[in-house]
Amino acid sequence: MGKSLRRPILMIPGPTEVYHEVLASASMPVYPHYGRDWAEIYEETTKLAAQLFNTSGEVIIFPGPGSAALEMGIANLVAPGEKIIVISNGFFGDRIDEIAHHLGCRVVSLKADYGRVVEPRELEETLKIHRDAKGLAVVHNETSTGVKNPIIAYGRIAKEHNLFYIVDAISSYGAVELQVDDWGIDYCVGYAGKALSSVPGIAPVAIGHEVFRFIEDRRWRPSSWFLDLTVWKTYMDKWRPIGHPYPSTVPTHSIVGLREALKIALNEGLEKRYERHEKMAAGFRKAVKAMGLEVVAPEEYASPTVTAVRSPEGLSSKIIREMLEKFNVMISGGLGQLEGKSFRVGHMGLTATPHYIVYTISALARTLKNLGVKVDECRPVEEFYKHIEK
Repeated sequence: MGKSLRRPILMIPGPTEVYHEVLASASMPVYPHYGRDWAEIYEETTKLAAQLFNTSGEVIIFPGPGSAALEMGIANLVAPGEKIIVISNGFFGDRIDEIAHHLGCRVVSLKADYGRVVEPRELEETLKIHRDAKGLAVVHNETSTGVKNPIIAYGRIAKEHNLFYIVDAISSYGAVELQVDDWGIDYCVGYAGKALSSVPGIAPVAIGHEVFRFIEDRRWRPSSWFLDLTVWKTYMDKWRPIGHPYPSTVPTHSIVGLREALKIALNEGLEKRYERHEKMAAGFRKAVKAMGLEVVAPEEYASPTVTAVRSPEGLSSKIIREMLEKFNVMISGGLGQLEGKSFRVGHMGLTATPHYIVYTISALARTLKNLGVKVDECRPVEEFYKHIEK
């Protein structure tokens, strides 16, 4: 028998700790990916997912990583050689930029320094120059910096300029309000294994009515068969009655787990759930600042699901390693411009609770002290409770 893994407490920006109910549902015997019984499960899952998106459009469960689901959106809405505006203020915004380049789009990169946002007026100025742009893509919740971008304002501008609006909500879906229809989002990607605290590997995707009207009339097709939405639409039209509205086998156990996670979110009440994430995140930032550390994101745009923290010089990797080895708490390192200069803590879904956050705060304070940083170990926890008990 092989060596068993020591499973850490996942305080990273994903995958996250998974609800016991989700694990139980996902461990049942495997369902076939078609048939009457499966059709009911899949349709129920997409209807539940649509409630978190607040959309009357189509919702699919994409069997793969969120980045591939984003690639599907860009590949179907912006042809090779056409312009897309990509807003980037972090590692994952840069990834969208890279995906669009790979697809042959003419990418107009609208960048901001890590820790700040691209102001809506900057987008308006850019569109005065690039009037022929076809799409706009942005990350809602940039997990490399812990910044939540102003996607409502961007959406208004996209609508004024008749742009297809693509939003990466991978690390916000299930923890932050989304109004896909009202905010003019044409294509929005969520994820199972982050703020929903389900098993990773599948991405709920909301696709607006206008997208399907567009792909029916366009004169080009994406180079990828699997990512071509006209292929998916064919299966939706022909095979939905037998529970197979997609072009391939899907991970049925993961979808069953997602259904359970969506029920948990809706039973909690979305408004209460969003308030919980805001309160826990703000309390955690108070605790971090009480340790004498700097949060990357300004408070105005701070993420409810992840906090990026500037580490004392030369200590980033040591903090991460000691947290894991001595306290069994797994946090993440910095990405992009913040690599080696920061660490990141996820607080989403199941981990956006005092049970997980207080232990993480205590472990972090003791780790800093062990590494020679002057820290009052009691005050950070006091600041956290002071905030959440208001």
